[in-house]
Amino acid sequence: MADNVLWIITDDQMRSTLRTMDRTWRRLVQKGVRFRRGYAAMPWCGPARASILTSRYPHDHGCSTNMTHPPFVEQGLDRDTVATRIRAAGYDTGYFGKYMNGLGTDSGYVAPGWGRWVATVGNDGKVNVDGRVRRLDSQQAADRFAADRLRRFLRRHRDTGPWFAVYGPSIPHDPYTPTPEHRDDFDGVEWDPPAFNETDMTDKPSWLRELPPLDRARMRRVFEGKLEELQDLDDEIDRILAVLWRTGQLHRTWIFLVSDNGYLLGEHRLFRKEQPYEESAGIPFVVRGPGVTPGVSDALLSQVDLMPTALDIAGLDPDAGRALDGRSMLGPLRTGDWSDWRRRLLVENTNLGWAMLREDDGAYVDHHERGEWELYDLAADPHQLASRRDADVSRWADRLARLRQSNGLALRTLER
Repeated sequence: MADNVLWIITDDQMRSTLRTMDRTWRRLVQKGVRFRRGYAAMPWCGPARASILTSRYPHDHGCSTNMTHPPFVEQGLDRDTVATRIRAAGYDTGYFGKYMNGLGTDSGYVAPGWGRWVATVGNDGKVNVDGRVRRLDSQQAADRFAADRLRRFLRRHRDTGPWFAVYGPSIPHDPYTPTPEHRDDFDGVEWDPPAFNETDMTDKPSWLRELPPLDRARMRRVFEGKLEELQDLDDEIDRILAVLWRTGQLHRTWIFLVSDNGYLLGEHRLFRKEQPYEESAGIPFVVRGPGVTPGVSDALLSQVDLMPTALDIAGLDPDAGRALDGRSMLGPLRTGDWSDWRRRLLVENTNLGWAMLREDDGAYVDHHERGEWELYDLAADPHQLASRRDADVSRWADRLARLRQSNGLALRTLER
């Protein structure tokens, strides 16, 4: 029987918080590969989710704002996604949880390719069950409902398959409302990252230099809320893994854990996401699967790699019909050999007009709409406190410009 595939896509989770999820760490992270250099295609919820579903970078799919669903459908992008392709290969499919920002404008919508559709709509407790909208007591209730329906989906496939499912909790997105069981787990947790309210901003783009310092107490409260909500998610992931184990499916299921974007809590005097710094653009990225040797990797990964990998697992040619922007991880995951993987990676924000090139230890950011740039050596300066203003960036600028104007095979060739 062919292998199953499960994607878990969290909402606004920083890489650093993964270690606080003890059950997930023990049962998923330590049984798989954790990637220290996983990135969002664009660190903003809606455009990132469009990239995940289509393996297109934002400059390729054209959905540049967080009201992503309407232009995504208007362009017909929903007719060629990981779901439409893998379902055509005989996989049963199910979506459970947050789908894409802007779904509330068309709350009865069911995306093509999904055999089971349990999508939360907005943040007020509505959930779309196969086209029929139900209203529950709260967003938390809607999230629990989606997780429960995912477990039912998994149990139903005890002796059948293969299947592909996505679980998209709204955790740890604000507002933070952990359950009573966990609402005091991180009371008083400290928040003092090295880049918090960065003192010397003269190396930053001009628009950042006059930003006021942020309130540490407020940032600490947000951090506390995120960590406490993540304990609820830790419980849900534990229950999902338990169902897979009890039904004899865990050994033939590939599990991918990522987030749509990271989150800034006062680093460089910035709050939330959308920015090219590691706290915002970097995401947790974990893969557990049959035959995968547990470990930690420094391979450069993007959300656009999820779709080609799932299709490859299903025995499909990822580039059949349309060459994808991402590349399949399946071979390196099985062998542990990443020596032939990409050497450089694009991250961008087509709404704010910046693009970033990650290569070796370097992070070059071109604010092409403003005519400014930044360059960091992340080995010597992991917190991005001192841009190398005296560097010659012509090579970086040329490579990045070509990447952000390419797609498919041409883009992947430039990564080498």
